[in-house]
Amino acid sequence: MKAMIIDGFGGVEKLRLMELPDLRPAPGNLTIDVAYAGVGYADILLRQGEFGSAFSMPLVPGLEVSGYVRAIGEGVEGFYVGQPVASMTLLNLGGYATMANVRASLTVPLDALGSELDLATAAASIVNLTTAYMVIKDVNRMQAGSTVLIHAAAGGLGSFLGQVAKRLGAKHVMGTVGSAGKLKLAESLGYDELFLRDEFVERVLHATGGAGVDAVFDPVGGEARSRSLRVLSPLGQLVVVGNASGEPDLLQSTNHLWINNQAIAGFSLGGYAETAPDKVGAAAQEALGMLARGELHSEVSGVYPLEQAVETHLLLEKKNTVGKIVLKIQ
Repeated sequence: MKAMIIDGFGGVEKLRLMELPDLRPAPGNLTIDVAYAGVGYADILLRQGEFGSAFSMPLVPGLEVSGYVRAIGEGVEGFYVGQPVASMTLLNLGGYATMANVRASLTVPLDALGSELDLATAAASIVNLTTAYMVIKDVNRMQAGSTVLIHAAAGGLGSFLGQVAKRLGAKHVMGTVGSAGKLKLAESLGYDELFLRDEFVERVLHATGGAGVDAVFDPVGGEARSRSLRVLSPLGQLVVVGNASGEPDLLQSTNHLWINNQAIAGFSLGGYAETAPDKVGAAAQEALGMLARGELHSEVSGVYPLEQAVETHLLLEKKNTVGKIVLKIQ
């Protein structure tokens, strides 16, 4: 099989196209012929060494794929060879390749959604949409009528967070972006208002009459995270879902949270999939079903051949993309 590997921590020069042995499925797994693979900022952080020794090099990156079932491992039921599927390769990686071994529990049969969903959209959506769905429904447990703020509102995750919040009953959804060119995307992504990130505190407090928001969803980190507490209403919750800024972790006084009646929660889809794969898989099926029925839409900013994986990483590093980039594998 053909695969793009990372052969060490560093820049894009560490990405290299190679021929590797074909795969066979272990018990509980499927082997799929990959049609598309999502490219995410987590792939950049992985290559740069942000996850330290959690993964050993060399490796094949890629957290999400779509394609067709090639072979079925022992003990797996409910799938057939040739079936179109989308899967989260969160725990074993391996998406940037013509074949991938995936856990059946984290794989969604696309022909069981009730409506058609194309393979490119499925690969672009499964991880970020499942994250958005679970963060809002299960972590924040958002109530109908809530007011929320979402950082990196036009990114791969943010572009779903706004839509899912609206779909699940939020009354007022605000977001922050890093550049003025992304402000015009507000309505298409489910936002009532978008602000530049460096002015969000004043804008949010003005928009809410000083009351603040019920929840902030933050995949950015750094200064945006610390300033987010200033716009939380009493009993509000800051939900940490990433650290795209790459800034050092910020220590938070729990006494401050106690005195101000605030809460901080965190959610990592990969970490939760390790302990509750069936719950994550069920959420993925529900979320992709919403997408297939047209209740949400997926923002795909570009489709590139596997051989141009370097270019996709450079685009993401510039932080000037909207929605998701995908690789066309075959």
